[in-house]
Amino acid sequence: MTRERFLVKTFGDNPDGVRLGLVKVLQLLDTYQSAVIVVPNIGNVKGSMLASVLGEDTTKKLLKDREITFPDGKKIFICGQSALKKYRDHDVYLDLWGSKFSIKDIENMSYWRAVVLVTWGLDDSVEWVKEYDVLTIHDDGNTGNTDLMG
Repeated sequence: MTRERFLVKTFGDNPDGVRLGLVKVLQLLDTYQSAVIVVPNIGNVKGSMLASVLGEDTTKKLLKDREITFPDGKKIFICGQSALKKYRDHDVYLDLWGSKFSIKDIENMSYWRAVVLVTWGLDDSVEWVKEYDVLTIHDDGNTGNTDLMG
């Protein structure tokens, strides 16, 4: 089985990274039937970050019901990392603000076809990229260096 792996390498809660990850998932839904957005903690998700791509009403419904169904029958679910095992039979995963631990959990599931990792920290994708064939679709170039002189 062929699996597609995509990386949006960002630092922190970069809105551009969120947008690019969501756009890629929507593109993948042209081919696949269902997607799961995995976040560290569902209670900390700001709807405005999702609304720029999904729209305000769709985002509100997703956060309230934890799923949305599009007119063509395709679905997007959202869950916290602690609930990921309940969502193990879907085609696409968006590991939003993911870590080396959350991407490993997704890799260990058997059914998925594509994954998009939007990183939070600088080193969250290092091991994953070494182990798998990953296409980087965005790198914000942030090194985490906050020293303005250096």
